[in-house]
Amino acid sequence: MRYTITIASENAHCTLYRIAGVLLRKKINIESLFVSEIDPVRHISHFTIKIELEKPLMEKLIKQVERVIEVTHAEYTESD
Repeated sequence: MRYTITIASENAHCTLYRIAGVLLRKKINIESLFVSEIDPVRHISHFTIKIELEKPLMEKLIKQVERVIEVTHAEYTESD
């Protein structure tokens, strides 16, 4: 299945590296990645990541991404 992961996080140094590290440890290939700052005052960034993965692994992945200190919220949806 293809999934779109959306992540809200603090805009801090190495946040992208930590999130990518979670995917790297699971040997997951990123098909698409988009990052933008959505609140410059509070320094909040929004990540949109598209990957192809099985559902049970997807649920574990989201739990691991949410453990990254800077991440405030992570969720996934099925995509085409």
